[in-house]
Amino acid sequence: MNAPPLVSIVTPSYNQGRFLRRTIDSVLNQTYPHIEYVVIDGGSTDDSVSILRSHGDDFGWLSEPDAGQSDAINKGFARCRGEIRAFLNSDDVLLPAAVEKVVVYFQANPDWDLLYGR
Repeated sequence: MNAPPLVSIVTPSYNQGRFLRRTIDSVLNQTYPHIEYVVIDGGSTDDSVSILRSHGDDFGWLSEPDAGQSDAINKGFARCRGEIRAFLNSDDVLLPAAVEKVVVYFQANPDWDLLYGR
């Protein structure tokens, strides 16, 4: 039997502390257990870094100046190993079973390269 696929999720963020905890919790509380999560912060000056530190080793993160959202996403994916990859903006959230549903769709449709919601 094949191992379940690793899903890598990257969150780019810059001065989004007011939203960041909710976004992180939505990833950490997924029903699918095989998730690699990375937050790339662009050197925020708000409480973002303290929020990231408060999670300890729950996920990987980096805070340093970058060249914007695309650069942050690329930095994140360069650190990832997942067969399925996604990015989640720092002011968005995932529904509790979202990742599990994505994995099921990709497994049922192996010729698909991309999946997105409404």
